[in-house]
Amino acid sequence: MHLRKKSSFVYALLAASMLLLTACPGPEPPEPTPPIDGHANGIYVLNEGTMEHNNSSISYYDLQTGTFTSDVFLAANHRGLGDTGNDLQRYGSKLYAVVNVSNRVEVMNFADATSLKSISLAGKQPRYICFLNGKAFVSCFDGDVVRIDTATLEIDGSVRCGRNPEGICVCNHKLYVANSGGLDNPNYDNTVSVIDPGTMTVTKTVTVGINPYLVEGYNDQYVYVNTRGNYMTVPYNLYKIDANTDEVVKDYGIETLNFKIHGDKAYVYSYNFTTSDSWIKVLDLCTDELSSSSFITDGTDIETPYSISVNPLNGDVYITDVHNFTVTGDVYCFGQDGKKKFSFEAGINPSKIVFNSDINLITKL
Repeated sequence: MHLRKKSSFVYALLAASMLLLTACPGPEPPEPTPPIDGHANGIYVLNEGTMEHNNSSISYYDLQTGTFTSDVFLAANHRGLGDTGNDLQRYGSKLYAVVNVSNRVEVMNFADATSLKSISLAGKQPRYICFLNGKAFVSCFDGDVVRIDTATLEIDGSVRCGRNPEGICVCNHKLYVANSGGLDNPNYDNTVSVIDPGTMTVTKTVTVGINPYLVEGYNDQYVYVNTRGNYMTVPYNLYKIDANTDEVVKDYGIETLNFKIHGDKAYVYSYNFTTSDSWIKVLDLCTDELSSSSFITDGTDIETPYSISVNPLNGDVYITDVHNFTVTGDVYCFGQDGKKKFSFEAGINPSKIVFNSDINLITKL
């Protein structure tokens, strides 16, 4: 089912034993995070802005009052975030924004978005960030993964991986980095680097489809990676890597532009930049089966889906719509039934969403 289409332009004892062996593993409990005194019932939204216009921003939406602040970073620090915000993640009491063209990682107090430090990555074009054991790991388009100590906020290591790395994640105590080769179009890369985060060395290189983009771990057992092909003759795809053997164990053949894992499900969407056709469906990670029907069940129209996030407290699914990439975008919140709960207008090209919601409040929404 399309979200939108336009003409102009994602038996007995043995049987029981086998069931136990093949049953889908339950998710591990999340690591505890310290209490937050400030923005306790809302979401941060990173708005990428438009490249070379220096107009990235961080919005805040209060789930309790429904109030919206267009740029909390500007309000808190009396300066802009920079040029082309690419990733936004929380670790402990800090919020980390990766600002690609400005070549820095902006570290903020999570409670109020006040800046703690701007970490310069001059000439490296940082892309995505993940965390493990008090360290932040940043993929950079120059081919490096940079390690930052989250206590001192100083760079303390780096490693060279593949060409133009994009997504990065932690799984089974290892780092997985998608090497896109995107700046060498049409000569894309097709590998995922496996990195030991302690020694900062590449331990293995896994071959997938061309132009790998995002990676996400699941239960410390598998890593999922989508590949974006060449946007013409080679379609998007989705792969599953075994995090114990570091071998590809599944080629899904699903045209996945973006995805997000929550529990035993992956919310998957596709978007065709030529026809503007798009869809969003649910992939069961236990059975490897993709739903035949659309996730959205109430007819809500998403013109140009750009990112997907899931609130870990209640499973609400957030989809951003960037329209034509030059105007302010929208954020839509859907319940698990695929029906819209609410929406709000954000900044230009809203993408990453970070949640901080009171469980007592969010379950009532």
